[in-house]
Amino acid sequence: MKLLNKAAWKAVLITKRGKKERKKTVNELNPDEISNVLAVSSTAIGDTLLSTPAVRATRRIFPNASIDFMVREKFSVLFENNPDIRTIIPYYGGYKRLFPLLNRIKSGNYDLCLVFHDSDPCPVQAAYLARIPFIARIGFKDETVAPFLNVRVPYRDEAHVIEQRLDVLRTLFKVKLDSSRDKRMVLPITAEEVKAFWDNLLNSLGYNYAKNKRIGFQVSASRPYKAWPQGHFSELGKRLLADSEDVNIILFGGPGDEKIAKEIAEGITTDSGQKPRIINLAGRLPLKKLPAALRGLDLFITNDTGPFHIAVALKTPTISLFVPSTVRHTGPYQDLEIHQVIRKPKPCSPCIKKYCNNPNCMSIISVEEVYQAVKTGLGQRDFLEG
Repeated sequence: MKLLNKAAWKAVLITKRGKKERKKTVNELNPDEISNVLAVSSTAIGDTLLSTPAVRATRRIFPNASIDFMVREKFSVLFENNPDIRTIIPYYGGYKRLFPLLNRIKSGNYDLCLVFHDSDPCPVQAAYLARIPFIARIGFKDETVAPFLNVRVPYRDEAHVIEQRLDVLRTLFKVKLDSSRDKRMVLPITAEEVKAFWDNLLNSLGYNYAKNKRIGFQVSASRPYKAWPQGHFSELGKRLLADSEDVNIILFGGPGDEKIAKEIAEGITTDSGQKPRIINLAGRLPLKKLPAALRGLDLFITNDTGPFHIAVALKTPTISLFVPSTVRHTGPYQDLEIHQVIRKPKPCSPCIKKYCNNPNCMSIISVEEVYQAVKTGLGQRDFLEG
C-alpha cells in the first residue's frame, strides 16, 4: 500500500507540474496579501520544539493572519495549546494518508508555506499540489523537490538550529529577530497542571515523596548512538541515593524503553530492604503528561533527545550529554545559567552517526563527571549535603 500511495502521489505531481509552475520570487512576495500561513515542522519532537520560535516570529510578522502548524500526528498533543497557531494539521509521515492531507491543506486557502526542515519531501509536495502560491524551506537536502520551492534558505553551520529556522523569516521579510525573546521555545504549561500531575503520581505510589528532591534520568535517545550507557546511569543513581536520603531518581523513556529502565533501576538498588526511592516512568507516561512530569523535576540528566528540549523549554535545570551530537546546533539556547553541558570530541572521523555498528562513544563521558555536575547544580541548595 505504501508503494502504491507513493507511485500515485508521484503521478499526480507529474501531472500537476505542467499546469502550474512557480512564478513568484522573494521580491514579489507581498506581506500585505498574506492572510493564511501554513508552518511545517513534521519530524521529531525536538525539531518541532526548536521550530516554535520561528512560528512565534511568524505570528509577530503577521499578527492578523491565521497560522496553522503541520506536525507529526503522534506528537501533536504537545503543540495543541501553542498560542501562536490556529490549529494543528496532523502529519502521519512518509506517504501515509497524503490525499486526505492534500484536501486538508487545500481547504486552508494558504498564501504562504514555511517548511522548517529539509528531511522529508512530502510536505513540500503536498503544499505544491494544494497550489499554495509561495513555498519556502530551510536547507538544500533532496533536490527532487527543488522545482516546487520558491526559496531555499541555506543552513548556517555555525548557527544554532533555532537561528537556522529564524533565517527563513529573515530572508523573506528582512527582519532582525535578534532579541532573546525571539529565540525562546514555546510550550505552555500551568503550575496547576504540574502540581496536579505530581500530587496524583505520589499519592498513587503510597509513599511520602513530596519533600524529596527529584532528579530525572532520560535513559534513552532517539538513536542508540546518542545514549549514555545503562551502567553509567545505574552507577550515578547509586551514588546519588547514597549521598542523601532526600533524593529520588525518576526514570524517563518512551515506549520500548521499559526493559532498559528496569535494568537501570535494578542496577541502582543495592538493598532489597531499603525504602524505594526510584520512580520508573519509562514507557508508562502519556506524551501529554510529559511536560508536567519534567517541569516538576529539580534536575534532569539527559541525552540529546526530545525530552531534553522539552525540559529546556520549560526552564527545568538540565545536565545534557553530548559526544556525536553537535552542541552548537542543538544544545541549550535559553536560560543558560541553569543548564550544564558535558561534551566530548568525537573519537571517530568521520562520525557516521546512525550508521555506526558499534555506538559506544557516549561512554567517554564518565560517571564521575556527571556526578560532579550534579553536585554543582544542586549543591548550592544543599540537596546532597545533608
